[in-house]
Formats: sequence, structure tokens, C-alpha cells
Amino acid sequence: MAPELTVGDLLESLSTSDRDVVVRLWINPFARTARPLGSVVPTSDDADRPVVFIAEAKGAPAFGTLPEPTVGDLLDQLSACDRSAVVQLALNPDFPMAHRAGPLAARVEEGHPVLFLTEPDVEEAEQFGPLLPHVAVALGWHESTEAPPRRRRGARPSGGQ
Repeated sequence: MAPELTVGDLLESLSTSDRDVVVRLWINPFARTARPLGSVVPTSDDADRPVVFIAEAKGAPAFGTLPEPTVGDLLDQLSACDRSAVVQLALNPDFPMAHRAGPLAARVEEGHPVLFLTEPDVEEAEQFGPLLPHVAVALGWHESTEAPPRRRRGARPSGGQ
């Protein structure tokens, strides 16, 4: 399996592109689907390893509607992050999941260059499971919730009755 994409790797790849080029997500290696790019959330995973989630936009307008995030916008957001942090994708706002991030892909759509952050090819694609709850909250995808308080039960009398 290929090494995980880091913020440093992504910054290097993005720095060779024009800052005005639109950036989108290109997901699902089985049937590629374009999604609008949303926010960047730096955090840590359950093992306290630095991770940066790049999310799809929730409720975004149709492609071509301005303003769409650009390479410059993404560079600015990633520049404030730990360069060794692993990049993952946060997808599906209604049922948030974390996915492995793959390489950048450039295409021309409607006569304009577009840069896509992709999921890896089928052999290396990986869905890590549900998105960390605090990331879904930070993205505005879910409300912050807490488990209801539990009442302590009294001890049973001796004899198990």
C-alpha cells in the first residue's frame, strides 16, 4: 500500500499550480464523482497522531457558481497545519465517514483548469470508518451532543435480592 498523503506532500503538489485554479474533490474510485471542496479541519486521531481532514462542502451550490475554493485558498488553510499531519477526506455530511486521500489530478472542465484531490485507485482506496464526532461538529455537519447523565443504582442487599 502506498504511504499516506501528508500536508507537506500536498503543499508541494499544490505549490506547482496556479493559485486561481478551482479545487474540487474527486471521490469513489469505482465510479468517479466530483464533489465541491469545503473546509479544512486540523485535529488528532484516536492515537493522538496529527490528522488534517479536508471535507466536502455541505449543501454547496452547483459547480461553476462562484466563488469556488481555489488552490490559493487551500494553500492558505494547509499552511497553518502541521506538515507531518496525515491528510484524510471527510465525506458524506449526512453520514460522515473518513477516507484515505490520494493524489491530485488536473482536468479541464468547460474550458477551465480544475484540480481534483482524489481518493486513491481501487487497490489503495480505504474508508477508515465514521468521522471523528468533533470533526463533524467543527464542519457544521452535526450538532454537538453529550450522552444523558446516568443515575447511579443503589447496591443490592446481601443475598442478591
